[in-house]
Amino acid sequence: MSPRTKEQNDAIREMRMSQIMQAAAEVYLEKGIQLEIRDVAVQAELGYGTVYHYYKNKQMLLEDLLWDALNQAETAVIPALTGDDGSSSMFKAESFSRLLLHKCIQEPSVFILLKTVADNFHHFPGNRFSKLYGEFQERIYLPLVEMIRQEIGSKSPEKTANLIFGSLVGCTTLNIHHNMRNEIDADGIVDMIFSGIQARER
Repeated sequence: MSPRTKEQNDAIREMRMSQIMQAAAEVYLEKGIQLEIRDVAVQAELGYGTVYHYYKNKQMLLEDLLWDALNQAETAVIPALTGDDGSSSMFKAESFSRLLLHKCIQEPSVFILLKTVADNFHHFPGNRFSKLYGEFQERIYLPLVEMIRQEIGSKSPEKTANLIFGSLVGCTTLNIHHNMRNEIDADGIVDMIFSGIQARER
């Protein structure tokens, strides 16, 4: 049997890391910061040594999880930023919120990122996530603020953006903690948020 090529090894590594991060997100939803590498190994149906080979501690794993979630969130909202989402919505900000909430439901790591940012990284020691926070501001938060400023004419677009993010996190949290992730009416939630915003800004 011939040895694996570099491409094959890279593909296996990528698959394993994806498997580990998906498992870590599920464990985090259940245990929060108390998760351990062993918990993740059990959830991923991998040996402890296999997970430990990729991540020596849970801080490294959570850091990778959150950075990956940021990239996924940014990719999810690009159609709203470029106007290529095929939506009939008159507001890009509404489309942005809809896409982001759908991604939160599909990918728990994206929900974890939004909740962690909303909690100001309260459960994470030191300032090791200050760079991640800065990138989140630049790539997710500020684009939404700018859309709100241009499209809705809000007197305080930052407060409106905070209201939107808080509502998305809150609605997702309630459903996840009651094991009703598949029952979240993402479109209904976003419609309600924006009808309220528009009524307030009139």
